[in-house]
Amino acid sequence: MVVIGITGGIGSGKGLATEFFRSRGAVILDADEVSRELAAPGSPMLQEIVAAFGQQFLRADGTLDRRGLAEHVFADPARVAHLNAITHPHIMAEIRRRLDQLRASCASDPARAGTVVCVVAPLLLEAGGRSAVDRVLVMTAFEPERVRRVMERDGLGEEAVRQRMSLQMPAQEQVKQADWAVDTTEGREAARRRLEEVWGEVVSAAGMP
Repeated sequence: MVVIGITGGIGSGKGLATEFFRSRGAVILDADEVSRELAAPGSPMLQEIVAAFGQQFLRADGTLDRRGLAEHVFADPARVAHLNAITHPHIMAEIRRRLDQLRASCASDPARAGTVVCVVAPLLLEAGGRSAVDRVLVMTAFEPERVRRVMERDGLGEEAVRQRMSLQMPAQEQVKQADWAVDTTEGREAARRRLEEVWGEVVSAAGMP
């Protein structure tokens, strides 16, 4: 089994990479999906978040007001750091647990020995997740293009987007820690061609036919 970490700043093309690897049969572990599951009503992580930031972010049905919380924390880097300190340990522990389950499953079934697993996590490197994966793929794009994409996708103003980008590890630093970097500035087809090259190396590393 080979574990690939897919990361990159907002608007860089992680969704495109996820779609590509899923289409090739890779197992996808999405940190955002794991986070939503761990913040289910009554969960320990949700209780910690509410204790730290207030009951106003807990809806009447017991679910987390994710949008309201995001608007609150992204207004202050200290709040972002506090939220990350609460959520990252829970998320990485769950991802590692699921990876252990997959490794055990692959070890017991020779037919699954060449399984490729992708851990998709925007803050993989910041959260200390480098040791959980075998290789790292960083998605990148020209900053103005990333800003445009996020404004269009999330309905945010430019200032809000740039504020969120400033709280993430700079792309140059991410690339230094990566095994592969794929620039999506020129569009989906150009990015897919580069991803095909990466996939060829992944297949070789996994020992797949």
